[in-house]
Amino acid sequence: MAENNKIYTLDERIENNLKEIYENEIVPLKEIIEFVEQYKKFKLSGAEKLCELFKTKTETEAEEVISTHGMPGFFAGKRDADTVMLMLNPGQDVALANNPMITYEKIERGNKIGKGININSFSEFFDTYLIDSENYGKIDEDRPDNFDLKQAAFLKHWKDCGVDFAGFLDDDYKKLGTSKEDVAKKDKINKDAKRNVLMQKLSMDLIPYASRKFEGIDPNQIYLLFPYLETLFDEILKKKRKYVIFCSDFYKNLFKQYNGKGKWIIEGVDNDDNKKSTNTVFDQKAGKKERLAYCTPIIIRQKDNGRKQPAIIAHTFPNQSLPNAYEKMEEYGRFCFKVWTDEFGKI
Repeated sequence: MAENNKIYTLDERIENNLKEIYENEIVPLKEIIEFVEQYKKFKLSGAEKLCELFKTKTETEAEEVISTHGMPGFFAGKRDADTVMLMLNPGQDVALANNPMITYEKIERGNKIGKGININSFSEFFDTYLIDSENYGKIDEDRPDNFDLKQAAFLKHWKDCGVDFAGFLDDDYKKLGTSKEDVAKKDKINKDAKRNVLMQKLSMDLIPYASRKFEGIDPNQIYLLFPYLETLFDEILKKKRKYVIFCSDFYKNLFKQYNGKGKWIIEGVDNDDNKKSTNTVFDQKAGKKERLAYCTPIIIRQKDNGRKQPAIIAHTFPNQSLPNAYEKMEEYGRFCFKVWTDEFGKI
């Protein structure tokens, strides 16, 4: 349940976190040495509180589990997109996320779309953050990223999802070989598909603070995530979405814990028969049994006005044993789309 029974919108959460940064005199960014010294003075209070969630060996390690003073990553892409994909949190090493030089570079990269470090007010800082987030696909397009391409592979067969895949995983793409010319063609297609999948849908993170150790969660502290979940629901239901996809098995348990405690109800999450599986996608190495892939169709319903939004939990999406298995992720996405259409009807 949200703090003080208040639902914090996405803009309010972004504004609150950025004010903590700005009011500690991180900007205007005049000299990099001055910036680095000032940067050491602040921590994001929201991130510090969420450290309670993560199981650690000692109290002194808590700060290393989640980024407590890195730039938050709330969203990427179109806020009004037809397709929304929900992740857990930015999967970045904490030391890297907390590195002030990295944060400086993130802000400075706004120069690619006409804004950068010449920030003279909080309003400019806030606007720059929003513009950078909306244009993250353009800003980051030159950096290869398997996870971003797995998103494109997953959505490939979701009809009218709003993403231009630029030929990614088309028949001609799959025929490309290892010649210099073919590799260049594939790299160009990958680059375009990555940029488009980041810019033409909306991606949001449950927790906007970077961590690679999300699995160790204290069940007694999971209520700390409820306000962040309600922020996601509030943003999703600002308009009717075509597709809403929660990309982690973790969401199912979170939804079960949340039901009955907040302003939304997640229908279908408590029904084990609602969980669909296929064994045609993720195969283990030789000698081991096939590994099932799962998804669960659900409906998010707002208590006070009855508004509903169909959604699906793609339990197997973050599988880390598939670093660049795009065709397997494509098949998994095809399966999840069939489950969607079986449950909610054709688009």
